[in-house]
Amino acid sequence: MCRGAAVSRPARARYVPRVLTERFPYFFDEGHAACERRAAFHLAEGDLRARVAALGRAGLLREGRTDVRSIAVVRYQLAYRDALDDLAFIIQELGTWPLRLAGGFEAEVAEAESGAAVTAFALTEPEAGSDVKGIATVAEADGAGYRLTGVKHLISNAPSCHRATVFARLGDQVAAFLVDDPPSEAQAVAGHDIGRLVLDGTPARLVAPRGLRLALATLERCRPTVGAAAAGLARRGLDATTSHLRGRQQFGAPLARLPVVQLRVAEMAVDWETSLLATLHACWRRDTAPPEVSTGYESAVGKYAATEAAGRVLDQAVQLHGGAGVEECALVQRLWREARPLRIYEGASDVLLTLIARPWLE
Repeated sequence: MCRGAAVSRPARARYVPRVLTERFPYFFDEGHAACERRAAFHLAEGDLRARVAALGRAGLLREGRTDVRSIAVVRYQLAYRDALDDLAFIIQELGTWPLRLAGGFEAEVAEAESGAAVTAFALTEPEAGSDVKGIATVAEADGAGYRLTGVKHLISNAPSCHRATVFARLGDQVAAFLVDDPPSEAQAVAGHDIGRLVLDGTPARLVAPRGLRLALATLERCRPTVGAAAAGLARRGLDATTSHLRGRQQFGAPLARLPVVQLRVAEMAVDWETSLLATLHACWRRDTAPPEVSTGYESAVGKYAATEAAGRVLDQAVQLHGGAGVEECALVQRLWREARPLRIYEGASDVLLTLIARPWLE
């Protein structure tokens, strides 16, 4: 090269692309990209039923692609903008997937996909959280149908649901049932639409006598996508924090120029990148593995890595905002509260660590 000649350098992006199908193209195809674009421009307001209806109108609930990676990119984008939209979306998936697997409930599934009916997934009980085999709700035959008695609690979307897929004991096994207009009580948890189903001889339709198999298959399918939602919340916090640091002046310079601040941002970025890779690998693995092959290990790793990383990223986001970060109106404070329950839902972190350790020690 001649001395003095201009050196051509590639243009540098100011920030890392947020769109997953652009950032990690080797996990996706064009169908995933189209699905993510649709979710990226979605924003709804109002109560839970209004949000579900808006998701239905946008085609996000009746998307032809039912693979796990499609669910993941939608959850990531919805969570980035509004955690309640993500909640509305994924509970429809949880509530309807057992009906899809069992068959015979095409009308109910279609109504849920259109956004006309909110469908909940009722598995957890006061004394049966992670230990699903401890379910105490019982079903008794009543002519052509069944009646359920028991309490389900911490059920997302319960106060607003039109139907619920409920798991209860039928003889010596756990069966799946569909309950229309289940009686519910609201529970106050992080601003989410969560409640109890108080069943007292409540009429129900049998979905499948071997319901526990459907429940576990649904959780294995949806569990890694929890990590995608956590990554969406973490990325929103990371973006808000870097914007704040570039604009906030302290000691005569932007906070972004302080070495200790740069170290914290680097740690946040590494947490986001590495945990998201674990999550996307788990989603890809579930999509590409044969149906009879369990991918519970990968799902546990992906969910644990992403939800725990989101907690660290958003804690740092609050810290780097200083006093403004703990105001009730602060975005990063709200994001931290919204991300915290994800370390409990669909497999608490301590339970997941047990699952992750098992194949290494047996």
